[in-house]
Amino acid sequence: MKLIRILGIILILFGVAIFLGLSTLNETIRPGPSALDVRAFKEIPVSFEHRWSKTTHPFSGAAVIDADGDGAPEIFVAGGEGQDDVLLAFRDGMLVDSGTSFGAASKQASHGATALDLDNDGDVDLAVARNDGVYLHLNEGGNFTSHKVPIIFGKDEVPLSVAVSDVNGDGHADLYVSVFITFPAFKSATFNDGEHAKKNRLLLNNGNLTFTDITASSGTASKQNTFTSAFADLDGDGQQDLIVSQNTGEIELFRNLGDGRFEARPTSSGYGFWMGLGVGDVDGDGDQDLFFSNLGVSIPSFLTRGDLKDDQRHAPEWLLFRNDGGFKFTDVTAAYGLTGYGFSWGAVFEDLNLDGRLDLMVAQNYIKWPLHKIAPLGSKAFLQQSENGKPGFYHDDALGLDNRHFAQTPLIADLDSDGRPDMLWLNMDGPLRAFLNTSKRNFLTIAVPDTQRFLGANVSVETDKGVLYTRQVMGSIGLMSDQTSKLFFGLGDAKVLKQVTIVTADGKRLVATAPGINRTLKASDFTEQP
Repeated sequence: MKLIRILGIILILFGVAIFLGLSTLNETIRPGPSALDVRAFKEIPVSFEHRWSKTTHPFSGAAVIDADGDGAPEIFVAGGEGQDDVLLAFRDGMLVDSGTSFGAASKQASHGATALDLDNDGDVDLAVARNDGVYLHLNEGGNFTSHKVPIIFGKDEVPLSVAVSDVNGDGHADLYVSVFITFPAFKSATFNDGEHAKKNRLLLNNGNLTFTDITASSGTASKQNTFTSAFADLDGDGQQDLIVSQNTGEIELFRNLGDGRFEARPTSSGYGFWMGLGVGDVDGDGDQDLFFSNLGVSIPSFLTRGDLKDDQRHAPEWLLFRNDGGFKFTDVTAAYGLTGYGFSWGAVFEDLNLDGRLDLMVAQNYIKWPLHKIAPLGSKAFLQQSENGKPGFYHDDALGLDNRHFAQTPLIADLDSDGRPDMLWLNMDGPLRAFLNTSKRNFLTIAVPDTQRFLGANVSVETDKGVLYTRQVMGSIGLMSDQTSKLFFGLGDAKVLKQVTIVTADGKRLVATAPGINRTLKASDFTEQP
């Protein structure tokens, strides 16, 4: 009888847990004011599935790279422990393993990846964070050699992602490494344990791909375990500032002072489980707004407060920060209809339907939360639309981008080189999924060189209607991912373009006049002007 009572109590507790979990899966899905009447995306086959060994963090990583310099992108995807990394190429309507080797790469699990010409030789290279350190894969005409960066990591530290920027303006790419506590030592909902929190690293490139650790002198060590970080010019001064999306802490923003030093700026984000990071000009005012993913409504809050103190505000919801200039940001999450959603990871802004407004993709499901195995969330593809004169984000199934795997991040690439933004879902312990964009709207695409010179550049497009669209070149957006270096400008019904302007971080102005529509511009199409 005693055993029966114990089993009964276990069943009751399990039932309560199921009820609590399922009740929080009822996300607030708002139908848009005008749904698409066609499926804008078409799925294509992919020959890669990520495997998680259960002994490391479950993350993969991905980067869009033109490895062979032919103008068509390849997709680098990180493998799990004992699984090879792959370089996928678009061939015969599908993504297949190109057979590219990355040299003497570690068989440790790979996580974040970033693509850039790191050695300034004209080929695009890779920086990859692995369970045993950070590796540089240097590209020599399509063949890669592997070099491990000699970073000394402390007890229970593991790098998860790498962001790249020229922080001191010397023409060389510097590395910011986001560091996390190792999988075996990780404790959930831990906000105030100093030994549990790990410090990020800022590595200054000495000019020959050897590095000096300037974390302390630069003021960028961070306060908590970090999933991902990115550089973007947030105040329009030509310097790339640093955005740190850290778990169980407050979001950290660092203003670049231009001499290798950064100034921490307050955010008032509250203490959340900040994970993915999206950056883009959501409201079209010319500066960069910020989106941070969070655990949302998937897990009851009494399970996620952990060791929070009374004066530390618990913030489980997603966060959309509007950039008001001068490093001042306003929380507009509710105003754009992004409250009431579930556990999320990577997030990316892109104009999916080419109407001239940035849309938002958010990866969802927690691989260690049992309820998401029973009732998985569908990753979200939000279109930005206006209703009664107010803009908002509305999830639209008509796009054809449904994904109920354990998604890590969206990834944007022009897979078929037609100038339209295609879409991939990078999944943890699951298949990579890829979708071609079939939108019929007008567009212009700028193929920005994947080099240090163009990081932080602002690109604007002026139509005959006087509308000015603006994008900024940046890397490491999403979660442990690096999006394509192409910039996509949806033109809606516009048919005439007056001018395209690129202003680099060092003030150089490149112009293309009357470039035409539905095409891709290259650097050679621009003329430098005083």
